[in-house]
Amino acid sequence: MRNQRINVSFILLLIVGCLSACTKSSAPLNSANVMFINGCLSASSVTVKANSVPVNGGSAIPFLGYSGYQSVTAGSGINLTFLSSGVAFANRAVNITAPNHYSAFVGGDVANPVYVFTTDDLTPPSKGNAKLRFVNLSLDNISETMTANDSIITQGIGPDSVSAFFLLRAGKYALGMFDPANDSIGTTTDSLVFTSGKIYTVLLTGTQLGSGTTGLLLTTTKNN
Repeated sequence: MRNQRINVSFILLLIVGCLSACTKSSAPLNSANVMFINGCLSASSVTVKANSVPVNGGSAIPFLGYSGYQSVTAGSGINLTFLSSGVAFANRAVNITAPNHYSAFVGGDVANPVYVFTTDDLTPPSKGNAKLRFVNLSLDNISETMTANDSIITQGIGPDSVSAFFLLRAGKYALGMFDPANDSIGTTTDSLVFTSGKIYTVLLTGTQLGSGTTGLLLTTTKNN
């Protein structure tokens, strides 16, 4: 009986080992992790291709939505293209390295797209803090100053650009944006909860000439 128990245990270990090996082998080789974010006013949804091949998990991304991190084969000059209704309207050749993380943002509108690509630092924030960064995807020529509960976090975030990550003590905050050069430009959010250990990206989309979702809007996405 003892030998039989040993044999059964050995077989179970082999099965577990095989399943583990199969799981590992199914992961893409030489791939990076890219998140795709749709901040394009006139694209109710977008699809993404890498070197003309559809990205798994990169389809039907709604306006102000994001794909989560998806596997993209690493390499130099990888052409990442955003499509709306099957028509390409924004693309960029980028260099991506395995197994790093990146974000590709599309903003503006289909006729005048804004494309921002950046490396993502997913190092966890220090205890009790969240990490935030800010991306300017607006059609307007805005130099953002960002506030949290009326305290300035960062400033000078120009068009088509992304800030570094900043630490913010975990808690509830209303975020605000204004342009010091133009008193008519600004917007705020309702109170938002930022959780310790979490990493966030805040998008500025729209235009001051718009209203509702086409007006200037701050939207928060999660990186972890």
